[in-house]
Amino acid sequence: TIWEDKDFVPSDVDLTRNPDDTPDERRHKNINRHAYLLFQCSKYLKRLNRTWTTYHDIDEYLTISEDFFSPNNTRFKTREEFIVSTSPIPNRTAFVSQPGFVLRVLRTYLNDQSNLSSVHDDLSKRCIHVPRAKYGAVESPREMTQKDVPFYINADRLDTLRYRYRTTKRKLDRDGLAKGIIDLSRISVRDMGIGGLVHRPLPDICPKNSTYWSYGHIPLGIKHYLGSYDSFHFRDDANNLRKKWEYWAHSKDVGADDEIRPWIRGFCGSVGDTSALELLEGAGVLPNKMDKSGW
Repeated sequence: TIWEDKDFVPSDVDLTRNPDDTPDERRHKNINRHAYLLFQCSKYLKRLNRTWTTYHDIDEYLTISEDFFSPNNTRFKTREEFIVSTSPIPNRTAFVSQPGFVLRVLRTYLNDQSNLSSVHDDLSKRCIHVPRAKYGAVESPREMTQKDVPFYINADRLDTLRYRYRTTKRKLDRDGLAKGIIDLSRISVRDMGIGGLVHRPLPDICPKNSTYWSYGHIPLGIKHYLGSYDSFHFRDDANNLRKKWEYWAHSKDVGADDEIRPWIRGFCGSVGDTSALELLEGAGVLPNKMDKSGW
């Protein structure tokens, strides 16, 4: 289903972007458009009897957080707590390369009756906040970006393979506020209240305090990719400024990683080479123009 603004914005509200809008006006329209979309989309998916629903952006990728499984994770006060909390998923690479691994992570922890750690409690909520880590725009050598990637896939067109240098520190740090995932099967339309922002899409059930969780607090994480400047400023919204891109783009102090890389082998192996080529056609290629609403 492809929605247009008329499908989720009230008829008496005009959020069309105009050339003479001030930056504040554009930002205000963007925030309100998000709120209307998240609320109506949640109701629509609820009617379809959907369950877990994620509310992250298209430049963000939900995956397993290796920081959670690190012995240096200061969330755990004792080694016993670390072992109990991380033991349900001994092989993260195998998980990331399999279809539906995010749901499998949730089910693994929720169905593990022996796991009495606080992590189990965090993942038992109707709305779970997933912390984010940001990746800049530092390039890597071709042999590194193309590593473990099928020969017919151009890794430079996929941000998750192209940009390997993280800007978010590895000890109790985060990239802004966490994003929510919600089990819609456990709430009613009445529970939804009014729409919120992407960090708390349904404010009545998404607690504010967990939006401040650090990356590594739970087994799941969102990798947020800055991308090239061309893709960053394509929409030209109020948040996309050159100086903001420059601030994050060139940082490589935290180092590079390939934690998310197994997805590409798993994806191609799951759907087959022919389908993989068809499904990834146009990935990483910017369209020629915006849609008629200006978004």
